[in-house]
Amino acid sequence: MINRRQFNMLLGSSTVALSAPSILRAKDSDPIRFCWTNTVSVSAQTQHTLKNTDIGIRNDVDVKMTQFAGSPPINEALVSNAADIGSVADFSAVMMMAAGVPLSVVSHQSYFRSAVMTTKSSGITKIEDLKGKSIYGLFGITAYLNAQEAVTKAGLTPGRDVNFVNIGTAELADAVRTQQIDAFFMWDPWVTFFEYQDLAQVVSQDVTPSMVLIMRDAFMNERPAEVTKLLKAHSESMYYAANNHDIANQWFQSLEPAKSIPTDVIETSSSFDPVWSASSIDQMDLSVTEAAIQRMQKMAEWGYAEKLIPRVPDVSSFVNSNFSSAAYKELMATGFDPDSVKILDEMKG
Repeated sequence: MINRRQFNMLLGSSTVALSAPSILRAKDSDPIRFCWTNTVSVSAQTQHTLKNTDIGIRNDVDVKMTQFAGSPPINEALVSNAADIGSVADFSAVMMMAAGVPLSVVSHQSYFRSAVMTTKSSGITKIEDLKGKSIYGLFGITAYLNAQEAVTKAGLTPGRDVNFVNIGTAELADAVRTQQIDAFFMWDPWVTFFEYQDLAQVVSQDVTPSMVLIMRDAFMNERPAEVTKLLKAHSESMYYAANNHDIANQWFQSLEPAKSIPTDVIETSSSFDPVWSASSIDQMDLSVTEAAIQRMQKMAEWGYAEKLIPRVPDVSSFVNSNFSSAAYKELMATGFDPDSVKILDEMKG
């Protein structure tokens, strides 16, 4: 059984960078400052691949990658012009839209699972049986919206039949470990991790939450050619990871907070994204779909109703798929062989 310190390390958050930047030198111009987080399946393996291979160099992009603990500090880095592009959860991007920050979603990145879970000690195995219970979790995230939708679909009314309680992830992990609560909401790989530890079971799940790439409009306008090259490199990195699970998962596990996550957990949680089993490069079209835009618009309306954001933004006006479409077109024209990729450490050796 994992102990409290390990749980808190796994799920705790911070507002500072967790690691020194990794810089892939391709040319003499200023590097693209890419902020990322090692907390979400498929997204993490993709970014590790971009960081640890020659894919960026082959695409003539100079990338400075800095790891952060989660979406909020990445948003802060973008707003303060300390970063050019970042990987964030979809609702985190919506929050920036609502604030009117000059940023655009330029690419889809990955899908992940969120879930309502019940602890083993609760004896509850159906979401309908949560009537009169409290559901714990971190407010203001996509999983919170998904949890509210799940209980409503089950015929329960939030605030009347069930009570949602805001709690930090470290405190939540401790409460699950000690079985002090009945129900909570969480996202992968932590959903799978709690299942693996036999501490909780899923009573409802949603596999539509996503990670997206958001970029400062100023950078996008000043260096458009590099944006397309970066997104092509990003697609190639995802395809490489999808076809090289062993090394990509090892990279994921090499940094906190994923060091204590078993490989089986990573594999299971990653499998909820269809891209993780991609067998053809033509599956790497990462343009933001109309369905994704509509989901984010729904999030915006929900967030405003919950008083999480100051206004309801027009999500479509903050999405620019031109660069991801151009990157995919270029990828189809040039092709990509993952077996030709070189790992940077091996190149040094």
